[in-house]
Amino acid sequence: MPTSPWRAIDATRPASFRAPELLRIWDDYLSSGLLSQARLPIAESWRRSQLAGIDPTRARAPTTFEDRRAVRERWEDHPLEVAAPVIRRWLGPVAGDSEHLIVVSSAQGLLLWLDGDGRVRSAASDSMNFVEGALWSEAGAGTNAIGMALAIDHPVQVHAAEHFSEMVHGWTCAAAPVHNPEDGRLLGVIDLTGPMAMVDPRSLAAVVATARAVEADLRGRVQQRDARLRIRYLDRMTSAGDRLALVSRSGRVIADHPDGVLPAGRVDVPTGGGEVMLPGGEPGFAEPLDGGEAYVVRALRPHRNARARFRRNLTSVLEEEPVADSGDVTGWRRAQLEFSRLAEEQAALRHVATMVAGRSTAEEIFATVAEEVARLLRADQGTVGRYEPDGTMTVTAFWASGDRTLPVGTRIELDGPSVAALVQESGRPSRIDDYGRLSGTVIELARTLGAGRRSTVGAPILVEGRVWGAILASLLGPAPLAEETESRLMGFAELVATAISNAVARAELHASRARIVAAADQTRRRIERDLHDGAQQRLASLALQLRAAAGRVTAGRDDLRDELVRAEKAVTVALDELREISRGIHPAILSRGGLGPALRALSRRSVTPVELEVSISGRHPERIEVAAYYVVSELLTNAVKHARASVLHVAVEEVTGTLHLSIRDDGIGGADPARGSGLVGLRDRCEALGGTIAVESPVGAGTEVLVCLPLEGDAAAPEHGAGGGG
Repeated sequence: MPTSPWRAIDATRPASFRAPELLRIWDDYLSSGLLSQARLPIAESWRRSQLAGIDPTRARAPTTFEDRRAVRERWEDHPLEVAAPVIRRWLGPVAGDSEHLIVVSSAQGLLLWLDGDGRVRSAASDSMNFVEGALWSEAGAGTNAIGMALAIDHPVQVHAAEHFSEMVHGWTCAAAPVHNPEDGRLLGVIDLTGPMAMVDPRSLAAVVATARAVEADLRGRVQQRDARLRIRYLDRMTSAGDRLALVSRSGRVIADHPDGVLPAGRVDVPTGGGEVMLPGGEPGFAEPLDGGEAYVVRALRPHRNARARFRRNLTSVLEEEPVADSGDVTGWRRAQLEFSRLAEEQAALRHVATMVAGRSTAEEIFATVAEEVARLLRADQGTVGRYEPDGTMTVTAFWASGDRTLPVGTRIELDGPSVAALVQESGRPSRIDDYGRLSGTVIELARTLGAGRRSTVGAPILVEGRVWGAILASLLGPAPLAEETESRLMGFAELVATAISNAVARAELHASRARIVAAADQTRRRIERDLHDGAQQRLASLALQLRAAAGRVTAGRDDLRDELVRAEKAVTVALDELREISRGIHPAILSRGGLGPALRALSRRSVTPVELEVSISGRHPERIEVAAYYVVSELLTNAVKHARASVLHVAVEEVTGTLHLSIRDDGIGGADPARGSGLVGLRDRCEALGGTIAVESPVGAGTEVLVCLPLEGDAAAPEHGAGGGG
């Protein structure tokens, strides 16, 4: 049993070993109420489920409370919807490796969002009504990770028969609650759910890390919003005669007056504003701002500090002395402004850095940077561009506050004075604060995107020592961008450079793996050709010579004739073995006839009967046919050796630009790629071609392997002979 009470499994034991033990514990509880072997959180959840009236043997799935449209609208309005990209980035790799679904529920246990493999989603829907709109609280579905995480407000993993309802015993799940950084309120649960046999020991740690990342993302968004509100309403707070405090919708203080209106840091604000009670029992009034997203809270009675300041001001006027408080307020205002700008910048950089660290595409990162830069610098437009060898710049992302836009992919001639040209030439940040007397392609394009004087600042994106591109921020109107704009842009430029380097490294790794597989295939073809044209031909010729010599030996030379016959048989056996080796290296029928005939020949040679279904049209790229053939060959060999199956099923079909292979048997199951089987090599071969391989092998229930190989570039299939593969 795992040492942590919150984790169902660990990496030291296969999860399949734990399932029968858990089923026995579940049976003991139902038959005699024994709980000594159950984890404490599971035991407590079983009791709560029983008190809620859950029938553990029921066939009825949890109730679906809302239809898909209502759930979709609820999800679009939910605070966690904006964090869906973060959730995908953090959980995508684990979910993909273990065939799990990524799930988000509301604070009541209503499933709002499911993301993952369609086949797994269908199985979860059919077996336990695990769909958007279903209620998976403990009261709705019994013990499960989502319901437990909500009930105890703690991350937890539930495996196999730890689920209270028998219909969920074939599944495993791990969930972590997510809280609103604004007020600590429980927002919902992030969950990984998948087939019991595919449980991943990393799943609990993965959902916990994801929940923390989501809370950090939400916290960054709150900080950005707070910073913008401070900047927007700072003048009002310092110029008004009253003491004012700026608070969030939940009543959290964003900025307090220098004299202190809300030193406690929070106040209860009625929805829509109105009278409030300040600390110490002093009355106040909350005025809504930005549609109720924030409030200005005003003290209704003059504060003694305000009265004292009035007396000091009056004395100073009479005595013609400077007022110290005015400097204090100015300093407070300056500090608030700088704090707001710093918080906003850090939140924007954190957002981009999270995308760079995750699996976001370069295009997604470029688009986010263009928008974040423009918003942060109060600019009207943000642009990310890539310099081309011919002296032009290609727009990779563009964001504007108005209706005018610049399509991604636009090529711009850098034939005159412009910030883009200055950055490319110098490799340093540059600016132009007045385009009024300048001309050229870039200037004309700029004028079409916004009239009047224009201030633009750019920073270079440096990749491997060269100027790859630039980030540009542009402001319409007479005022120039702030002096610190260049340094602030460089922070984003460095993150974009990291993202590009990562993308290049991933592309080079993918290309390298593809080259390795292609080189191995070419080597096998060369060996097969050399064997066929060399050793096989010589052995065949030698066998014929021995057979002819044996026929010419006279009757009196029986011993010699027998010796020649034996030699001829030995050569024939060697030739058969050599042909078998050659066939394994690269079957000639695959080159001549294609995948269909090659798989049929492979099926006929199998010791265990094979039921083959091939639904493909024409030929495909050689690398795809070779990969598909060897995947099926290896899996059939494994099944014959280890599965103890009575029949093997192989299905091959084309589905929307992808070649799907399904190989399953009715054997003993229990195949585990982690134990060093040939499945690891097959996974590498498939992934090198951009494909995927998934294994489902519950003990005692056979094994099924699903392989998907992309067929892009199918039209460029190299020099196959005529004839279809089906």
